[in-house]
Amino acid sequence: MVRGATGVGWAGWLALLCWAAPARAAKPGQAFRLEYWADGRCPDAVEFARQIQTRAPRLRLAEGDEPALGFYAELVERAGAATGRLTARSPDGREVVREVRGPTCADVATALALIAALAADPSQPVEEAPPGPAAPKRPARQRTERVSAAELSFEPDPTPRWTFGIGGGIGFDSSIAPNPGYGLGISFDAEGYPGSSFRPLFSLSLLRAVTSDTEARGSTASFDWVAFRLAACPARWPQETPLFVRPCGFLDAGLLGGDVERGPRSQAQTNNWFAVGGFLRTEALVGEVVSFQLDGGVTVPLNRSSFSAGDDQPVAFRVPASGILGRIALSYRFQ
Repeated sequence: MVRGATGVGWAGWLALLCWAAPARAAKPGQAFRLEYWADGRCPDAVEFARQIQTRAPRLRLAEGDEPALGFYAELVERAGAATGRLTARSPDGREVVREVRGPTCADVATALALIAALAADPSQPVEEAPPGPAAPKRPARQRTERVSAAELSFEPDPTPRWTFGIGGGIGFDSSIAPNPGYGLGISFDAEGYPGSSFRPLFSLSLLRAVTSDTEARGSTASFDWVAFRLAACPARWPQETPLFVRPCGFLDAGLLGGDVERGPRSQAQTNNWFAVGGFLRTEALVGEVVSFQLDGGVTVPLNRSSFSAGDDQPVAFRVPASGILGRIALSYRFQ
């Protein structure tokens, strides 16, 4: 009888534990995780998380690896203006991105906290934050902070963040022919994500320009130029406005072909093309995804090829020591 009673007791305890475990695991409210990046005099991650929970009391910080909403907030304050971007990611991977501009980083943080609360549950009542003492402003510095229920850690985000784009345009270069050669180009761009220290841009372009029936020192010539251009633009100024400028440098590698006729004589030849140069780009963004670009600069050929109607004929054209270039283009940035 004692042994049987003991067996019943263990079975009872086991059933109680099986019932209590999910009861302990199932906590009320919607869990969320926060990654927070700020540059300037902005509230810290703890204050931002508090603002979200004040407006949406049903939200709670996630524990461990439980499924949860994800918020990634980026705030920048410079020169009397602030911008912020909030990415809300649902547990099934869907994302919504919202951007806010304001006079101060505190104002932008307040607006983003309200957006986060609404994104968590649009049907729930969102409470306005009670009046209270303003959060102290932090010294201007860059930081990334992650907030969890177990602990607050202040770690840099190890994942580099970039935006990528593709575009096309038309341009000219005066160094490839006696008269400026006009042509088309396509480009692939990679730009530092908002919040980067300098917002650098790297671009790889395929360019082609042609001229035909050009009079050159008593000869008639046509030219065909094809080149790859690798450009680097280390900074943009100002960083957080839709209209800005970039100083850029580039390296060209390609081919320059020429066909020269002089009377009954003619000769076609193709030479390697290498050049360096620089340009100043004026750029305008529309909706952070469409970019209008206007470039103007200088090309310095590294090999100065000569073209003539024959080896015993006078030179019709020699690549100059430098030339000017211009380009107008349109590109699309993937978010």
